[in-house]
Formats: sequence, structure tokens, C-alpha cells
Amino acid sequence: MIDGTRVVHEVRYPHPPERVWRALTDPTELSAWLMPNDFTAEEGARFRLDARPDHLEPFDCEVLEMDPPRRLRTRWVVGGEPTTVTFELRADDGGTVLRVEHEGLPPSERPKFDGGWGAKFTIDLRDVLDGGRDPAAATRDATGLTHHPAYVSSR
Repeated sequence: MIDGTRVVHEVRYPHPPERVWRALTDPTELSAWLMPNDFTAEEGARFRLDARPDHLEPFDCEVLEMDPPRRLRTRWVVGGEPTTVTFELRADDGGTVLRVEHEGLPPSERPKFDGGWGAKFTIDLRDVLDGGRDPAAATRDATGLTHHPAYVSSR
């Protein structure tokens, strides 16, 4: 949902926080549900997320904060503007509640990202966590980006 200048989504998964955390921080798992990337799970690390053809260039990103398996805060440059994406995980009766807040998006980008986060959480990430999409199918290209054959743009 769009909440002022933020896009916010919250979903519950029947998996422990450590499992959901791995899907957020392992580049092969990220490529299977989010997009091609060269993510490194380390504060201060710079990485790219490749949303082409929906966006002309990959997003330049940085890990701002890591508190495994509870909080991951990153900066993504979208349309030349820095935005902040924060993932928070909370244990919930044997499962995990995952919340994402994407702050600072230009107004024209908010509806696209709102729909995208919704689909990524309810379809793509769920498929990875439930074992329906195998991260082992991911490959790394010559530029260092990890790609998965199930990547679907426009989500």
C-alpha cells in the first residue's frame, strides 16, 4: 500500500526468520524472487539490482544496516533519487512476519513499486520459500550479476 511517501507491505510466511533472512540476503535466492543482482551481505557493501527492461539501468544500491535475522536496510537509487528499502522480520507463532518499507520514491514510481512489492511477496518470494522455485538454477554472468530463469520483470 502507498502510505504518504512510502510503499509498505507486510506478509506472513510459515517459515522461521532465519529461512526468510536467507532469501533476503543470499544472491542466488534474491535472483530467484526479486531480480538479478550482485548482492553482498555486508554493511557498507555496494551492489546492483537489474530491473531491465522496466528500468533503463540497474539500480545502484548499498547495504546501510544489517541485524540478522531481524532487519536489513538498504539504499537504492531509483530514477536518480536515493530511496531507502527496509526489511523487518518478526517471529510469529512458528513463522515470520516480513515487512518492507520503501521510502523516498518519486510520486510517479510509487504505484509501480507498490504493485511490484505486492507480487514479489505474495508470488515470487513465497515460491522460493515453499520450494517451488529452486535458487540453485541461478547463474552468474560476465558482469557479476546472478540471474535466475524464473525472473519476471514488471512485477
